[in-house]
Amino acid sequence: MDDVTKNNMEELPFGFRRLPVNDALREQNWKTVEDAIRRAESVSGRDRSGSGARIIRLVRVFAAAACVAALGFGIWWIGARTGRPQYANERTGYGEMKTIVLPDSSVVILNSNSSLRIPEQWTEAAGRQVWLEGEAYFQVQKQPATVRKFVVHTRQVDVEVLGTKFNVNTRRQRAVVSLEEGKVRLSVHGGDSAVLEKRAAMVMRPGQVFVVNATQEPRINDDKAVAARSGWTRHEFHFDSTTLVEVAHLIEDTYGYKMQMADSAVMSRFMISGDVRVQNVEEMARVLEASSGYTVRIKDKTLFVSFH
Repeated sequence: MDDVTKNNMEELPFGFRRLPVNDALREQNWKTVEDAIRRAESVSGRDRSGSGARIIRLVRVFAAAACVAALGFGIWWIGARTGRPQYANERTGYGEMKTIVLPDSSVVILNSNSSLRIPEQWTEAAGRQVWLEGEAYFQVQKQPATVRKFVVHTRQVDVEVLGTKFNVNTRRQRAVVSLEEGKVRLSVHGGDSAVLEKRAAMVMRPGQVFVVNATQEPRINDDKAVAARSGWTRHEFHFDSTTLVEVAHLIEDTYGYKMQMADSAVMSRFMISGDVRVQNVEEMARVLEASSGYTVRIKDKTLFVSFH
């Protein structure tokens, strides 16, 4: 785990809302306490040496503790009986990353301008489930096959995991799943029953990238640079004949800045290649200047690109 992960790591803010305990349960708890005290007093009546008094004090302490525990159980039980699942919602702003440790010790690095919804209780029936919008990198803890499966839900596809490292990007009306380790099974949303049956059998192996959008059939391709797709977790970006249009989308999705150029056609024709490491939009602007030969000026949340 790198320094960025360690510095940003947070435990989930899980907690259960306190609910009032009903009168019948409260009366039962106090009756239990009173019965314990009466039994203690009966014992103390037969022992006047002083030990009986100590027994009374101890029983009262333990009875009070039992009452608190019973009340606590009542809070948990009533909370569970409401039937309304509770969720923790993790969000990031532009230019922000957050590392989240899940209840099973799996780690999620949430990219900027993204959100992750996590149930506060993972039940045996439902399994381990999270809902993603935006982009995130997952390091899922391996568990025996008989233990609850891990599923990442997105609008376009569900990713079922046993134990693996992979990246999921759901920006720009498409989903891109990049698998580094392990094995995942994909279930794509939408389409007729025959297509859905075929899609449900899609299984990825390490080194593959899955892509689906609204206009194309899902496809899986081999990618030797699959690990570069999660480079953003280290503030690294991999460009391979990437057009300025694609770079503009990356900047907008990551930092919330738009890119503007006098000749918009150039943005589709001009391509850059290489690996860069930048911490913010200002550093990205300097990289674009050095690689393109253009001048990049930042004003009002916009990168203006022009010739010298």
